[in-house]
Amino acid sequence: MAVLLGLAVFLWEVERLGDPFKGFLLQLGGKLGLPSERDGPYLLLRGLVRLLNYEVTQELLKQAKGGRGRSFG
Repeated sequence: MAVLLGLAVFLWEVERLGDPFKGFLLQLGGKLGLPSERDGPYLLLRGLVRLLNYEVTQELLKQAKGGRGRSFG
């Protein structure tokens, strides 16, 4: 419950501030830019998950190049 509450507070703050990071997360979440499209928390959450997946993948690739951790390929 604590993780979900923390995530909800984070998304609420991003929504409230409306800074460029919000637009970035919306774009990553699949916002098409249509006038009828709504900027809901679902798109923000999808964008955040995509950003976190990217960061984890980059870290794993760095470890594989350095000879530490798992070997891919």
